Amino acid sequence: MKNWTRKEFLKASFVGGGAAMFAGHSRLYGAAPKRSGSANGDVRVAVIGIHAQGASHMKDYLDKLPGAKLVAICDCDSEVLEMRKKECEKGGGKVETYKDYRKLLENPNIDAIVIGTPNHQHSIMTIAGLQAGKDVYCEKPLSHNIWEGRQAVEASKKYTKNIVVAGTQNRSSEDIMEAIEYVRSGKLGKIKWARALCYKERLSIGKTTGPQLVPASVDYDLWTGPAPLTPPRRNGNKGPIHYDWHWFWNYGGGDISNQGIHQMDVARWMLGEPGLPPTVMSFGGRFGYDDDAETPNTLVSVLGYQKAPLIFEVRGLPMKKGMKAMDNYRGARVGVVVQCDSGYLTISESGTVNVFDNANQKVTQFAKSTTKAHRANFVKAVQTRKVVQGVVVECHYSTALCHLANISYRVGAEKSNAAVAEAIRSDANTKESFGRMLEHLKANEVNVDSTSTVLGPLLKIDAKKELFVGSEEFVKAANKNPLVKREGRGAFKIPQIQSGTVAVS
Repeated sequence: MKNWTRKEFLKASFVGGGAAMFAGHSRLYGAAPKRSGSANGDVRVAVIGIHAQGASHMKDYLDKLPGAKLVAICDCDSEVLEMRKKECEKGGGKVETYKDYRKLLENPNIDAIVIGTPNHQHSIMTIAGLQAGKDVYCEKPLSHNIWEGRQAVEASKKYTKNIVVAGTQNRSSEDIMEAIEYVRSGKLGKIKWARALCYKERLSIGKTTGPQLVPASVDYDLWTGPAPLTPPRRNGNKGPIHYDWHWFWNYGGGDISNQGIHQMDVARWMLGEPGLPPTVMSFGGRFGYDDDAETPNTLVSVLGYQKAPLIFEVRGLPMKKGMKAMDNYRGARVGVVVQCDSGYLTISESGTVNVFDNANQKVTQFAKSTTKAHRANFVKAVQTRKVVQGVVVECHYSTALCHLANISYRVGAEKSNAAVAEAIRSDANTKESFGRMLEHLKANEVNVDSTSTVLGPLLKIDAKKELFVGSEEFVKAANKNPLVKREGRGAFKIPQIQSGTVAVS
């Protein structure tokens, strides 16, 4: 058995309390052979989905990541593909181009794929990559729904000659690792709660008059993949296809699944929770404008872990109507705040951690800023056949938390804010979040007396089956929601790797 250095053990021990580290153990202990790679031994990488985040991956593999070489790019938008090809050539790289990722996976001269597509393609491409014998880096979130995320996890256990790394880059943050060790040492006492925040401006995407024309450059069947094939109903500044898919349930899950998955993952990691919570409930809405988007721009979700609650807050409106600046909570806008008995921590979007006492005096800081090492850590994982940062099952659980929160919202009903206040009055943390939410809406000139809020039910969760439990009608509706399970369509069916009860790692 491998003798771990203290630094390696420290990193690995924070992966779900250590248990997830041993899933797919043949990879971790080096049973699979190293890649021969290109002539100089580099890992030969292809990037799939290169319009937005994937373009950043492409540029890093083109000239910034020692030990790896960009050999192919793929996008179902031929205009994007041609533009990125020219960028590669300008940067001195020669790459093969593909419009269909399935054709790319047939190429034996590709060792690893990086998935930068929209959320609804992540799980199916992860599984397909493993089945094709490729190592996989999958951007967050892992899935569009809980079931397909579980299939991706089970595929990583089945196809053990290959590795999967999830793109939750805070898992490469030495600052957060040290902060977790600091908290677990007892210096601040027990954790009372964790608040994850995504206060990020999201402007209205506007209104359309009906289905929009798909650009001729886009293979829309490929773009849609496992989602139901429906014409786009958006046409803001990003056009009918790109980016604004985040705000439609068919493809995304709003900002809790977009940006918020990072903060959700950090909050769960800080709490030391290895799986799903016993309960979830959410409330919120799309306030301040009327547009075509479906997901809430304001959301509070309470994930009822037994040790301490994880509370998530999304705000897409600014600090005040007419302003660009966003609200903050204890100085954090996109980040995590963890309250303990004798102090608290704030964790920034970049992973920097500040520790305060309860008098708001700074006690210490962790500021190495190593989250950018995550992509290099993938290359290292491919070379060593050992995944330490970005373990796929951990991303699955954190992604599933986002889905659980959205499902409570989706099966909820519009209520007056007085009714919401009455429903949550017994829980001090939830009541405090709701009060600040109302003040935020008032600052954006939303009439909280006449405007309704969607109040989701408190849903009980069977963590092993990854389903909701209970006989109520809203429980049945929750389990039928596509964010629990969607099997895909036609040639884009999600491979079913595991179907029964799952054990929490």
